[in-house]
Amino acid sequence: MRLSVFLLPLALSACAFTAEQTPQSLKSLPTGAYQLEKPHASLFFRVKHLGLSNYTVRLTDFDATLDFNPAQPAASKVHAIINPMSAQTDHPTDKDWDHRIGADILRGTQFPQITFDSTHIDVTGPFTGRVTGDLTFMGDTHPVTLDVTYNGSMAAAALYEGRPAVGFSARGTFKRSDWGSKRYSEFVGDDVEIVIEAEFTRR
Repeated sequence: MRLSVFLLPLALSACAFTAEQTPQSLKSLPTGAYQLEKPHASLFFRVKHLGLSNYTVRLTDFDATLDFNPAQPAASKVHAIINPMSAQTDHPTDKDWDHRIGADILRGTQFPQITFDSTHIDVTGPFTGRVTGDLTFMGDTHPVTLDVTYNGSMAAAALYEGRPAVGFSARGTFKRSDWGSKRYSEFVGDDVEIVIEAEFTRR
């Protein structure tokens, strides 16, 4: 017991507590499969409501894998699965509101999975890129492009038991009508903005 207590600070000292956003830190990561750390990820979308505000819906049940090549980021691939019935809006009075968004607007009972599979990655700067992929939504598939920012990485993350970790932010916009979604179009906008925050660790 005493030996383990002594060795723990030494083990932690070899791990990073904050990420570095440098090309060198990125290239220090190993190539291979990375898994989304769901407790430190978020996914939400916004649509215009009555032309007055950007109504925000958070999706809480999702997962993603990253086949990551730090030396050649354009060769990486992303796969994500989202549960449309996991919509949350924090409606103050209507307890069934979230269910209706998932089942009615997102048609989640009929199509219980939204998927995204990257098909092409363009590196646009030292810490930025554009990820294009196939978004399958409500039974239809069309390409969507996300603007992605590399936030930083750690060769050994203390929070993740010394595993390599990398983080990204992503944003994109698509028209829901391209997927045949025109429900409530008289007061809900056609443009859908996606906002993503994600941390991945090497598995």
